[in-house]
Amino acid sequence: MNKNNIQKTMKMADSQRGAVLFTALVMMVLMTLLAVTMMGNTAIDEKMAQNSQDQNRAFQAAETGIEMAIANSGSLNTSNAFQADGTNTFSQGDTATLGTATTGYGVSVTYTSVFLQKTKVTRGSGFDDNFSNYWFELRSRANTDTGASSTVSLGMFQVGAK
Repeated sequence: MNKNNIQKTMKMADSQRGAVLFTALVMMVLMTLLAVTMMGNTAIDEKMAQNSQDQNRAFQAAETGIEMAIANSGSLNTSNAFQADGTNTFSQGDTATLGTATTGYGVSVTYTSVFLQKTKVTRGSGFDDNFSNYWFELRSRANTDTGASSTVSLGMFQVGAK
């Protein structure tokens, strides 16, 4: 190599002194910002999954409340009607049945039953004119300790003697 080439190489090295350090620092800052943003997104995703699970838990408990209402012999009673002020005459709370000791999480369930109307049985049902259809609305509401809630309604009828 000649002396000129060596001097040019030395000048280039002097003019770029510290550029690698600056580039490395900028890359580290960018990677840190990216990591912090990803951690924030992960926390939000986890919270969304928890909320979805809590809402599903409340819905399943409300469905269970409907099953408990059907199993309760007092639910399908024709005296369970709306009163003049719009309130219901039959309301049942079974918080102990679905409480923390049984399920591992706190869910309170209440259900109501309202007698709506009496209608004739349909033709071809196998029942004669001595029977009627008694229509009810069952409604169950569940609340979890985390604040999620769900309401499920079910319309049903029972065939009974007039």
